[in-house]
Amino acid sequence: MFKWVIVVGALCLHAASLQAQSADPKIAPSEPIEILEIGFGGAGLSGPGGERLKAALADAQFIALGEDHGFAGSPRLAQALAEEARAYGPLYHAVEVGPETMQWVRDRLAAGGTDALQAGLAGKPLALPFLSNREDAELVDDFDHGKRVWGIDQEFVGAPMILMDELAALATDAATSDRLHAIQDRDMTNLAKGAFDDIWLNRADAAQFSELKQSFAGSRTALAIIDALAASAHIYQLNQQGSYLQNNEERSALMRGYFLDRYRAAPEPAPRVLFKMGAYHMGRGTTPTSIYDLGSLLPGLATANGLTSVHIVYLPLGGTVRVIKPDDGRATAVQAYEDEGVGAILAAADIAPERIGPMGHYLIPIAPLRHRLAGKKMNALPGFARFVLLGYDYLVSTRDAKAATAFEAMGK
Repeated sequence: MFKWVIVVGALCLHAASLQAQSADPKIAPSEPIEILEIGFGGAGLSGPGGERLKAALADAQFIALGEDHGFAGSPRLAQALAEEARAYGPLYHAVEVGPETMQWVRDRLAAGGTDALQAGLAGKPLALPFLSNREDAELVDDFDHGKRVWGIDQEFVGAPMILMDELAALATDAATSDRLHAIQDRDMTNLAKGAFDDIWLNRADAAQFSELKQSFAGSRTALAIIDALAASAHIYQLNQQGSYLQNNEERSALMRGYFLDRYRAAPEPAPRVLFKMGAYHMGRGTTPTSIYDLGSLLPGLATANGLTSVHIVYLPLGGTVRVIKPDDGRATAVQAYEDEGVGAILAAADIAPERIGPMGHYLIPIAPLRHRLAGKKMNALPGFARFVLLGYDYLVSTRDAKAATAFEAMGK
């Protein structure tokens, strides 16, 4: 009898709770899935989606823009976000480029803008991972010719093609200079034919870096370059060995350290930063590589300053993309883009594909999608799609993505 009293009482309380919920004006009905047209360019954001993002930027210390690399649209979106965000004070830009390579980029931008950067990369298109595309370079140039840009990643596997010139200029003997240029020449040959396993950073051991450091004892500039290359070589070689989790953990730790160094050195007490990096780096929570990346650091850091972080992902449904594909004297190629998750999300949410028009860009606030798909539907999604739903606030998509414009495809 006692058990029945408890059960009946619980049912009555549950019914009363349901009745109270239905009568409570604070309980909202199911959230609508909004798909808002958005425009972006040099003048900033426009359209209903643009207005939504403008409102989100007011209290944002960090704007984390994740992307799939190789599009013209994501750096253009970043430029528009920067234009709007500058209304609230000084802004920095953090990029997926090594700090030493970033200094090389600054020097060229200061000397002659993106034209000088293009000239410096002639014959070395894989020396930089992303700034060898015109749109990305113009974004960086917009931040005081790169002076307000933080390079917070490892040095790219092709970076010795430019950094060996920097070291050779600091060398005090011809033998060291010749050795550095020999490394550079071999890398240029191997990268041109796609022989990535034979690149110097994938093979150089601790003894080689120690010997290099002895050759430059007393040169702080040279030693900083060598240390950065050594750290990158260690990370790349973990990947070569198949230690993928450790590779991603150590790369993330390096990025976090570089970021916090620049963050603490900024003159502002809570510097505001626009990030544009691969989608894995900028989302909150466990990434598809099974780590916590930089995007997970930002919300708490912003909250401690009474501000927010806004996480936006640029992922097209279709169009064209530029990919690294060495062949016939070219380092990259343009190909049709294959959707890696947006379509699956929309289908799971029963959203008609026609709501994303054939042209233009569209903004989708993600929280209503996340709530609609919570549970079995979310668990059934591909891992990357789940990460996007849980780790981002807004999705910007298009059926008509345009490939980034590589310097190597522009000629002189």
